Formats: sequence, structure tokens, C-alpha cells
Amino acid sequence: MTIRFSLASIGLLVLALSGPAVASPALAGELTPFEVFQSLKGAWMIRAGDNTLPFDMTYAVGSNGTIVTEQFGKELSVFYSDGGSLLMTHFCNRGNQPRLKLKSGGPAGRYEFDMFDITNLKDASDAHVQKIVYEILDPKHVNLEIIWKKGAGEESEKYVLTKRS
Repeated sequence: MTIRFSLASIGLLVLALSGPAVASPALAGELTPFEVFQSLKGAWMIRAGDNTLPFDMTYAVGSNGTIVTEQFGKELSVFYSDGGSLLMTHFCNRGNQPRLKLKSGGPAGRYEFDMFDITNLKDASDAHVQKIVYEILDPKHVNLEIIWKKGAGEESEKYVLTKRS
């Protein structure tokens, strides 16, 4: 008796034995970007360098499943689909509201949002969010980078999010 395995059957066996990996970079390609952000629902511990922030990042799905909210301290961001695009409005503590659009064609698990307009900005040189990048490492770990435009330069804030059980 000869046993033959095709590459496809070996791949299916490996996939079956590896267990669930919702919203992991490998499966992120199977979900729409909006579905990936919906899968973040819950509370996340925030680390900035060696410091743990005294509040959580929380994600919730609302408006009959058409938005995802992100609460970061006293700041709120809202993710929503507009046609074929994923948009995000960030309601900043600085009193302005940048609107960002997901950049297409990034690597699996990486979601880069670029500002395309902003409301309530008094002067273009005032500090404001220019870009936000999410790197979904696995279902319980996300790297977050917020890039600020300050005058002619930029500054970056980096955070590590860990989902609470």
C-alpha cells in the first residue's frame, strides 16, 4: 500500500493542526480591513516604552455594525467604510479632527492610514496627526504608531497593545 500526500493536503493538515488565529496577519487577507478592526473589540493594555498607561484602549462595534470606535484615553477615533475605502476620523484632544484613509497595498497585518483632510485646524503648521499605522501581530498583540506633523517636521509615538482576557 502506497500513501501519497499532495502539497495541498499537507498544507491543509498543517492549517488544521495550527488552531484558530482570528485576525492574525496570515488570516487578515481573508478578512476585509473593516472586519479586522471589528475583531479588535474589547479592552487592550497600552505600553509606551517601559511604561504601562493608566487606562485601556477600547474597541467597540456600533451603529448596527457599520462603525468601530477606538477610545484612547479621552480621544476617540471612528472607523467606517465609504464605498470601497476604509476611513477613520480621529477626534483629537487638540481640538482638530483629521480624517484618514487606509492606504492600499500594504503587507498583510499592516494597516496604514494617511490624512487626507482635517477640520478645525487653525493653521497648517499647528501640530496634528498625519498618519496612523496599526501592525496586527496576532489576535492579542498590536503595534500602533501615531505620526504627528509639527511645523515642517514630524514626530512619532509608538505603543504596544495587549488584549486583556
